[in-house]
Parts: sequence; C-alpha cells; structure tokens
Amino acid sequence: MKGKWLGMIIALLIAGVVTGYGAHNVTTDAIDPIDTIGPEGIPKLMEVAKSQDFDDLEIKIKAIQRLGKLKAVEAVPILIDALGYGSETIILVGGTKKEYPWKVRVVAALALAEIGSAEAVDALAVRAFEDEEVTVKKAAVQALASLGPKAKTKKVLTYLYDILEKTKDNGLAYDICIALGKIGDKSAFVHLLRVTQGGFLTVVKEKAEEAIKSLKWQEGSVFDEKK
Repeated sequence: MKGKWLGMIIALLIAGVVTGYGAHNVTTDAIDPIDTIGPEGIPKLMEVAKSQDFDDLEIKIKAIQRLGKLKAVEAVPILIDALGYGSETIILVGGTKKEYPWKVRVVAALALAEIGSAEAVDALAVRAFEDEEVTVKKAAVQALASLGPKAKTKKVLTYLYDILEKTKDNGLAYDICIALGKIGDKSAFVHLLRVTQGGFLTVVKEKAEEAIKSLKWQEGSVFDEKK
C-alpha cells in the first residue's frame, strides 16, 4: 500500500498541486514533497489520512500534519476519526501482534488545533480523558487550550476537571491549567485553587495561579445553564 500513496504524491508533483517544489539548493533538499502540497491536494491528503493500513503509518502521519498546516476544515471529520486511531486496536501482522502507534493520535490532535474548528472539542476532550498514553492526553489538552472559548462546554470542562483531580503527572496538570485559563469559565476556580494547594511542582502551581487570573468572572458559567 505504501507504494500506492508514494505514487500519489509523485502524481501530485507532476500535476502541479505541489507548490514551491522546483529549483532548490542545499538548504531545501531535505524538504519532504508532502510538505509542499497546496490546497488543491487536500482531497488526496484526506484519502491518505484515512488509510487503515499499518504499512502506511509514516505517510498517514505526514498527510495529517499537512492537513493541519493547510487548515483544511473539510478534513475535520477525518481527523476526529484519527484521534482514536489504534487506541483500542491490536492487529495481526505476520502472526505477530502489533499496536498502532500513538503518534497518529498526537498529530491528529495538533492538526485539529491548527484548524481551530469547534466541531472537534468534544472528541478532543474524550481523547484527553480516555487515552492511556500521557503524550496523547497532553496533545488533546493543548489542542483544547488553543481553541480557548470554543472549548467552553460542560463536557469539556467536566472531563478536564476529572483528569486534573486524578493525575499525578505535573506536565499534564500544567497543560490543563493553561487550557482552563484560556477557556476562561469561572467554574474552574476551585479546581485551580486545589492545584495551588496540592502536591504539584511549583511551576504547575504558578501556572494555576496565572490561570485563575485569566478566568472571566463577568461571564456566566456553562454550569449555570439549566440543561
């Protein structure tokens, strides 16, 4: 399958969908062709990003990253699917069990952050809550932080509060504090206050204090809504 997708990239080069890939010097020789694909190549990138073949992982990851750089809003549903890629699946390859790498889920979260669509907030919250890989959790939380007020929903905040209450990982707690500050819902106050009084590193406590100052006290909380 890998040859199929490499062939597709070459075809895009020939068709002129790839931009800025002509005369080059020593400093640009290392540029990956997929990183120069322009907006016209988005449909093909989406097709590559949907691949479920284990042998296509490297190019799948690159396609997802490129979709993020291109801010391809039309790819959001595919990237949301990629958020859960391999999180529960173990496949047999040549009689040997192999797990899909978590990096696919990380780059999907970061691509969604670059695109900035509110459509992804619930899926990102679920991934932060459910994933067993802390690197994936952090990427999902960082994506929510980048979405800021767009991520101001009961579901997102409930998941973030629960993670913050349970985690002992300073890096994850740090990222959640940033996210809560950027989302700005005043209901985060008590949770951030607990961080400042808990057993986290000083840098995490300082970030929690900073986040508290960013809360929007003049605005209503999503938890005030009667739904």
